[in-house]
Amino acid sequence: MNNYQTIDADYPDFELYFNNLKLLSQIDFSNSSYDEIYNTFHDFALTIPMLGAKLITDNGINGHKLYRARLSKTISKEEDISLIQTFSFPPTSVCKSNQRANIKYKSVFYCADEPFPAIKECGVEDDDEGYLSVWEINANRDLNYANCFPEKLPKNNTWREYGNFHHNFLIEKQTEENKELLKHKIALRNLVTNKFMKEEPPYHISSMLANEYLYENNADLIMYPSAKTIQEYTNFAIHPNVVLKHLECKKILKFKITKLETEQVQMKFSLIGHIENDRINWKKPTDDEVAELGFKKLE
Repeated sequence: MNNYQTIDADYPDFELYFNNLKLLSQIDFSNSSYDEIYNTFHDFALTIPMLGAKLITDNGINGHKLYRARLSKTISKEEDISLIQTFSFPPTSVCKSNQRANIKYKSVFYCADEPFPAIKECGVEDDDEGYLSVWEINANRDLNYANCFPEKLPKNNTWREYGNFHHNFLIEKQTEENKELLKHKIALRNLVTNKFMKEEPPYHISSMLANEYLYENNADLIMYPSAKTIQEYTNFAIHPNVVLKHLECKKILKFKITKLETEQVQMKFSLIGHIENDRINWKKPTDDEVAELGFKKLE
């Protein structure tokens, strides 16, 4: 995935190609099938760029924590909150619409690099109740990722170096292969990263690209900026099989939103579930357990 290959196709001059990408971005795909979206994307863009590499596990990504939130109102009566799976990726039967990184009836595990964006991204509102689960990467191999970061991200984003690295790598690699297509490839990369940041529902292009990365190629996960936090944090979309094999749920906290603002959230935690002998042991959380998540207690 870390190779930027020039496909065997005739690229038009840059001005025409750039205009084609602009037109592609504006197409209404409301009545289009997945195959029609896929084919149209290739008609205009000529290729789906593979923007990624590997996350090294040994002395690297293993031990890194990820956070996933789920609102109580989305948990059906048939689901069991004593099962860890209830707080993991959803069954395909409930994935009835496209999301930013999945097409309908394809499940992915959405999570974030911090608790705050995880809660914001689940569509939370004042007085909502939900569950925040804490997961740890414990992989027995390196993980392939697709990087959908722009070149520049806010300084607060701890993953921002990945966007800059892949932008510079693309320049270096494409310059070696065919410098005349460098502007074409940068424009295409910008289209992809923009769709993962700003595309509106029903996410026709980003969902198709995500499905290609996760289900049709060898990406284990996709990383992209959190739209709900103005790109200051990072979201991840992970293939379900990778979650089962390489992620471990460490604990789950039940919360209630008391005040939601653009840059902060106030909430109460009523329960914490520790995973003990493969069971969820619920109890009242201590102040220290809440503080571990980065939340400050209001006096």
